[in-house]
Amino acid sequence: MKPSLLSLLGLTFLGIKLDINPKFEGKADTFDFDGAMLHWKVRHGKRDDKKGWWVGVEFATQEGDEKPCPYLIDMKAVALFEVSEQVPAEEQEKFVYENGASLVYGAIREMVSTISARSAYGSLMLPTASFFGAFEERAGKEAMEEDGLAV
Repeated sequence: MKPSLLSLLGLTFLGIKLDINPKFEGKADTFDFDGAMLHWKVRHGKRDDKKGWWVGVEFATQEGDEKPCPYLIDMKAVALFEVSEQVPAEEQEKFVYENGASLVYGAIREMVSTISARSAYGSLMLPTASFFGAFEERAGKEAMEEDGLAV
C-alpha cells in the first residue's frame, strides 16, 4: 500500500433526509435501481486558503410512479482535500473533481445504508458509481450552455 495523492481533510453532511416511500412495496435489499429516477450533482472549487480543494455531492431519489424507490432520499455532503505536489498543477482540478466526488459519494452511500438498515423496508445500498470522465462531461455541458446550444 502506498499513500494516496489525494488527502481527505474532512467530510461534512450538509443535509440528511431519508423517508419511507409509501408507493413502494417490497424489501429494499432486492430493489434494482435500473429505471429509477435519480438526481446527482457535483460541485467543486478551490478552498479560500488556495492550498486545497472542496468537493460537494448531492444525491436524491425523485418520486415517480413508474419505479418508486423504497425511500425518498435527499443527501448533501462536502469534503475538503489537499493534492500531492506529484500531481501536475494543470491536472489537479480534474483529479480532485473525479476522485473527490467518488469519496464523497461513498460516504453518502454508507450513510444511506446505515440509516435505512433501521427503516421500514430494510437496508438500501445505493448503486456503485464512477465519476471518471465526469469532469470532461461537465466541461462539455458548460461550453454548450455558453454557446446557447443546451436544451
